[in-house]
Amino acid sequence: MPVIDMWAVVSDPDIPDAVVERLIDRMAARRDGRTPNPVPEDDKPWLARHVVDAHHEGDPR
Repeated sequence: MPVIDMWAVVSDPDIPDAVVERLIDRMAARRDGRTPNPVPEDDKPWLARHVVDAHHEGDPR
C-alpha cells in the first residue's frame, strides 16, 4: 500500500511550508478522529515526490 513519507516531506527544502502545514493538519485530524480535509490538487505533485510502498512482511495487502 503506498503512503506518504511524512518525514521526507517535512525535511524536503523544496516543498512549500503551506503544503507541509496542510499535511500536518490532515494527520492531526485523523489522530483526533476527525475527517481530514481533502488534499488540494496543487499539493499532490509535492506529496507524490515522497510516496513509498508501506508493505510489511505478513501483511496480505
